[in-house]
Order: sequence, then C-alpha cells, then structure tokens
Amino acid sequence: MIGRRDDAAYVVGAVSGAHFLSHVYLLAYPPLFPVLGSEFDVTTAQLGLLVTAIYVPTLLLQFPLGGVVDSVGAKRVLVAGLVVTSLAITLSGLATAYWMVLACALLSGVGQSVFHPADYALLDSVVDSSNEGLAFSSHTFGGFAGFAAAPVVVGGVGIAYGWQLALVAVGGVGFAYAAAFALTTAPVHARRIRTSDADPSASTAALLAEIRSFVRQLDLLLVFAFYLLSMMAIVGLQSFTTVLAVDAYGFDDATANTLLTAHLASTAVGIVAGGPLANRLPFRRLMIAAFLAAAGGVWLVASGLLDAGFAASVLLFSLIGLLIGLALPSRDRFANAAADPNATGKSFGFFFTGLSLGAVVSPVLLGALIDARSAAAAFLLIGAILLAAVAIVVVALLSGSDGRR
Repeated sequence: MIGRRDDAAYVVGAVSGAHFLSHVYLLAYPPLFPVLGSEFDVTTAQLGLLVTAIYVPTLLLQFPLGGVVDSVGAKRVLVAGLVVTSLAITLSGLATAYWMVLACALLSGVGQSVFHPADYALLDSVVDSSNEGLAFSSHTFGGFAGFAAAPVVVGGVGIAYGWQLALVAVGGVGFAYAAAFALTTAPVHARRIRTSDADPSASTAALLAEIRSFVRQLDLLLVFAFYLLSMMAIVGLQSFTTVLAVDAYGFDDATANTLLTAHLASTAVGIVAGGPLANRLPFRRLMIAAFLAAAGGVWLVASGLLDAGFAASVLLFSLIGLLIGLALPSRDRFANAAADPNATGKSFGFFFTGLSLGAVVSPVLLGALIDARSAAAAFLLIGAILLAAVAIVVVALLSGSDGRR
C-alpha cells in the first residue's frame, strides 16, 4: 500500500504541481488559436471567448466551493477539480465543432474553481509564519511555470502532431497526477476540520449571509480588492504585451512573443526570490515598493521610449515581470493574514473570486480601450491599476488591518 505523506515539504510540492497543471489548462487553448480558427472557421473574438468561458465559472463558484472545502476537506475537492478540468481538456481534443470546445472550456472552468480555495487550505494546514512565504512562492511559481509551459508543450505538440492529440495528451496527464495526489498525499486539511470548532453544515446553509459578512469586514474586503486589481494588471500584461509590441513598436509576431515569454519567465524568477523576502521583510511594504516600481515600468513602456530597440524592450518587460513576481508571495501572506483560520477555504474562495472578476473584466475593458484608442492607452491604464492596488495596501497598512494572525 502506498503511504500518504503529511510533511510540509511534500504537501507544498504536491499542491504546487497541481497548480502547475491548473495553469497549463488555463492557457491550453491560446497556443492553438491559429489552427482552431482555421479548423472551425471562427473569429478571433470567438477564440478569445474560450478563455473567458474558463474564468466565468471560477468567478461564480470559488466562494461556494470554498465552503465545500471547509466541509469535506481540501484534498478530496482538489482531486475532483483536477479530474474535471482534465476531462474537459481531453474532451476538447475530441470536439468536432466550435460549440463543443466552448462547452468544454466552461466545464474546465468548473474544475478550475476548486484550485485556489483547496490549494490554500492545504498549504495553510502545513505551514506557519516561519515558512509560509516560501510555501506560497513555491505554489505561485508552479502556476506561472504552467503559464510559461503551456505555449511550449501544447503549442509544440499541436504543431508537430495536431491540436487534437495535443489536448488529449495534456488532459491525460491530469488524470495521472490526480491519482498520484490522491494516493500519496495525507488529508491534512480534513484533520484540521475534525479538530476545529467550525460547523461544516453552515457553509452551504448560510452562504449568502457569509458573503455579506465577508464584505463588511475591512481586512477581507481589502484583500479582495487587491486581488481584483492586481489580476486586472497581470492579465492585461499577459493578454496585450504582444499587441503593444506589434502595434506600437513594429515588432513582428515572433519577436512580440519573445517579449511575452521574457516577461512571464521573469515573473516566475521573481516569485522564487519573493518567497524568502516575504518571510524576512515587512510583506505589505514589499508589495507597495514592487508594484510602484512596476507601474513606473509599465508607463515607460507605454510612453514610446522603447524605440531604442529590442534589447531595451526585453530588459524592461523582464523587469516589470520580476517586480510583479517579487510581490506575489507577499500578496499571499497578505491574504493569509486576513483569512479566517477556521474557514480558510471560504476565505480564499472569497479572495480569488476577486481575482477571477479581475480576469473576466480586464480583457474586455482593455480590449475595448485598444479598439477605441491604442495599445499604449491600455498600458497607461494598466499602470494606473497597479497604483490603485498599491493604494489598497497602503489603506490596510494605515488602518491596522493586520488580519487575525
């Protein structure tokens, strides 16, 4: 019989691996957009709808599924979510019409809805203040590594062997990982539920009342707002860096994608460095400094001063990614400090509902601004959004909203 491990390093690694797959699946479709567009004869807007379709269920379901996490334990919910999103991606590879892929994208979003409340509940069960920054950076790094891997893996297999095989093969990996996770990871969060005073049945029966209660708590609301704004900026950079590079600076598509890859890779590097810093430095002040500098970098990008050429562009986009990455483990400490220790699943479900809302709103808002004005105007707005996120942290710092821990 396979033993189930409950040591912190193993649980953090296992959860981070699940987060890696989650983010690969979030970006499974965009690398295949050119071939999917030709295959189904659809517009770019219809292709973009596949991404929106993934995020809409996460917007609606993360908070209630956080309640399920607090009722039955995070491990079971995480395994179920991984199976559902893996199934959706696999079925996408068998689709014969666009509407089938769209339906699979919605189903994938249902599975994706469990990751953040379940992941953070599991992490919170095995870490303390001395190592939570490192644990959160490992988890966040896993996600951004998944973002970086998706174009290489899904796109590479799709180009070499066809989009159908790419989606079926990548989806199949998720089933194998779900089985390994179920067999080898101890139910560390379920143990906490059994020893806590929380009433598991209350999470569903009083869902709306709890949402109202969360909204009325300043520390929770500030974290929600920060997650919303930071995700708007992050998704904006991910979605429109290539557009800015082509439209404003005249780079070709391949060069524009190189800039995006440099940005994402630097974000992942920043996350690794940001974990130890989140443990050793005042994490709110680190968030403020990093996002202020990132906002300045984004405005420099939008100003047109990158006409110096490709090297300067790579350097600045990499710096922006590095700064944002440095702040993300501190962001998670900011959230964990505010989370209810007896309802971590619901707390993080609430926080990541803000993240999903930002992911849904940002592409639509910034895309409309690009159509109406320019990509540079959209990047000016991204810089302003980063400053607004800084203001949220400043309010938390000045108001003494230091959370429960």
